[in-house]
Amino acid sequence: MANPCSFCKAECCKSYTITATAFDILRAMQRTGRSHEEFASLHQARLLAFDPDMTLDMEDDSWIYTLGFRSHPCVFLKNDRCAIHDCAPMACRRFPFTLAGELNTRFCPIPSQLVFRFRSPDVPADKMTHELEAHKKIVKEWNKKPGKKSECIGFLLEKARAIQASVP
Repeated sequence: MANPCSFCKAECCKSYTITATAFDILRAMQRTGRSHEEFASLHQARLLAFDPDMTLDMEDDSWIYTLGFRSHPCVFLKNDRCAIHDCAPMACRRFPFTLAGELNTRFCPIPSQLVFRFRSPDVPADKMTHELEAHKKIVKEWNKKPGKKSECIGFLLEKARAIQASVP
């Protein structure tokens, strides 16, 4: 079956802020050999637009972890294609399917929308849900003792590595 994204100009990657978990960042680091500073950053959160359980409290404001310094377009977008789809954030690999399995093809051209209707998401909902829950626990732990922005990413990655190491 055709790749639905082959009909598209990557509007989702250009229009959405790509929220990432610490696990997403670790996967991208391992696959690309790049340091997290090269592609991930904390982005000021607009609380109405983001899951509050993913929002990191800092001394100066609230932040989310994203790909890219502005994340528009995604730093891994090359010639309107994802250069790291096999290790991209789970939200990207699952798009345009929601966790409930519904399609959100607002940015998708008609041919892509038609192909997606006959296709399953690249990542199962339970796998993404499990990883999101683990990330949210790390965020909750950080938020109990919010520190400086400069300390946050190291904290998130260290906790995610420990969880990864404990999973067989």
